[in-house]
Amino acid sequence: MSNKYTEKKYSNFIIALLLIFPVLINSIKIFGNLILLIFAALGIYIAISEKKNPFKIKELKTLSWLTTGYFLIVFFSILYADGLNAEFHHMGRKIHFLLAPWIALTILQIDIPLKKILLSLKVGLIIIGIIVITQLLLGNERPSGMINANIFGDIAVAMLFLSIVQVFNETPKERIITLVAALAGIVAIFLSGSRGSWLSFFILSIVYVALIYKPFLKNNNRRKISLVLLLSVVLSFIGTQTNVENRINKAVTEVQRWSAGKNLNDSNGLRLQMWKAGLIAAKESPWIGYGYRNANQIASEYAPKNKRTIRNKTHLHNEYITNLVSAGIIGLLALLTLLFKPIFIFSQKLKDQNIYYYASMGILLCVGYATFGLTHIAFGEEHINAFYVLFISFYCLEL
Repeated sequence: MSNKYTEKKYSNFIIALLLIFPVLINSIKIFGNLILLIFAALGIYIAISEKKNPFKIKELKTLSWLTTGYFLIVFFSILYADGLNAEFHHMGRKIHFLLAPWIALTILQIDIPLKKILLSLKVGLIIIGIIVITQLLLGNERPSGMINANIFGDIAVAMLFLSIVQVFNETPKERIITLVAALAGIVAIFLSGSRGSWLSFFILSIVYVALIYKPFLKNNNRRKISLVLLLSVVLSFIGTQTNVENRINKAVTEVQRWSAGKNLNDSNGLRLQMWKAGLIAAKESPWIGYGYRNANQIASEYAPKNKRTIRNKTHLHNEYITNLVSAGIIGLLALLTLLFKPIFIFSQKLKDQNIYYYASMGILLCVGYATFGLTHIAFGEEHINAFYVLFISFYCLEL
């Protein structure tokens, strides 16, 4: 960059915003989008003034094509389905992916230690833990700050596993902070009552252990015992939460009633109706789908009951089926590529000790989002989109 961009003030400004992002993304509604907008504006200015093309820069090329391609396929699906009369303002929820190359270009200009990112994630977890406990004491049965409980829970899950990736190489003081943050995150996740987030938590726990086993646990019985004891404490805490048991029992009952042919307007029964109706609808327009934000309207036509309820929702509570109905097989492939291509790239980099932690965090981030989409959405809400775009950009730049 030219001198005016490499000045210390510029670097400190970008680093400050980057560190504040995970601290406040799950507690203040508009903050994440504001930071990404600033990064995107700076990135576009850099691209124009210095003639830098993120689609040609080695570190940015793959990310730029993945995110932009995903956005364009969603855009053309709504254009194909509804023409120029389409409600294009709905694409605002996907704008993060169009801006991702320029957001990454801004981050490329600065150098920030991983420990600072990890600390900001931990501080963010402690803050949301305090928020959730406070709301619970005030009588909120599903405390989740200022945002939807499912989104809140998912972001908390992502923050939790990203924050503990370097725990075995931390100082005793850093490990204490990590432990406090992890416990705060677990409290927030399970008190928020998001069953989809709980599922993601358990899947990511398995992935995390698989990632750390060979380099940190295989020949170290002391660490194995410590991990088992910690997991025992966590499981004991979860086991004491009546809301966890109640919501799991409720889910099992609702699924059983739906399987018995009772299409009830309850949480899980409605989800199952939407999934089944969505798969039927997808067969009628398999390649390009019915257009973004049209999935529920179309799926409702194939549902035996609760048509109005399904029509009034904004997604089918499954990212994969929603994309299949909205943008067809092409849209589903774009989604899968956006999620799993980075996992493949990160997996190949695990053997490089210099970038092991970045690669591990990239895998955990993408696997997490892949699981979020199983029961609700992965890329349909602005907070969760912002979190993914910023962190996938950061990790990709380090490879």
